[in-house]
Amino acid sequence: MNKDTNNTEKNVIYGLKKIPISQKRHKIANLFDEVSNDYDKMNDIMSLGAHRIWKKDLVERISKEQLLNDSQNILDLAGGTGDIAFEILKRFKNNNVTVMDLTPGMIKIGKLKSLSKSYKNHIKWIAGDSAYLPFKDFSFNNVTCAFGIRNVAEIEKTIEGCYKILRPGGKLMILEFSPEVITPFQKFYEYYLKNIIPFLGEKIANNKEAYKYLSESIETFYSPDNFCKLLENKGFLIVNVKKYANGAACLFTASRI
Repeated sequence: MNKDTNNTEKNVIYGLKKIPISQKRHKIANLFDEVSNDYDKMNDIMSLGAHRIWKKDLVERISKEQLLNDSQNILDLAGGTGDIAFEILKRFKNNNVTVMDLTPGMIKIGKLKSLSKSYKNHIKWIAGDSAYLPFKDFSFNNVTCAFGIRNVAEIEKTIEGCYKILRPGGKLMILEFSPEVITPFQKFYEYYLKNIIPFLGEKIANNKEAYKYLSESIETFYSPDNFCKLLENKGFLIVNVKKYANGAACLFTASRI
């Protein structure tokens, strides 16, 4: 990248600072490539296994919002290790799930995990940037994203793309950590993000800086109310929020009518 391009490129949030979009894209790809081997283990430790319960609930709510029949096409963004795809296909084996992730290393882990699954032929894996979705309009019945939207380089452009590729009546379901919890737990939550998660990242994954960033990315993410407003501003007409663990994680369900 030349100097002139760097000077004119839009800056976006990365941790506690702002950097050019292309730099964030590059840093995120490298970060998740570095942590890919320990990613699932770290998620279990940091959330005490709760992330798996929340992901199951996401799939449960898909089935409540829309019955998943055999013709359903689902896109899982930032889904490289396959948790959401596997949970969907465990319950609805004849649906087709496309997993898209920026990091080839994450996809490699997901593919390895899929080898023992009887429904592996119903999963398509794509490495790419969620801001540039390589799909035709109205391609999917549902789009899911679990704990990945805060790390994409261009969040607004990604949501705009999700709207375009959803069929009328389709649902965008985003599970993400929140910077806010109920007041009595806010100080403890902030301490946990700033101190405990980087410490665990250093001791278990041997990568304190990566998990320091991941904690900071939670601190600087949209509040639940502001993220709902963003989804509505991008065309989604019905937006609901379900909160977990006193608000530490939120499931946003946005409908294209």
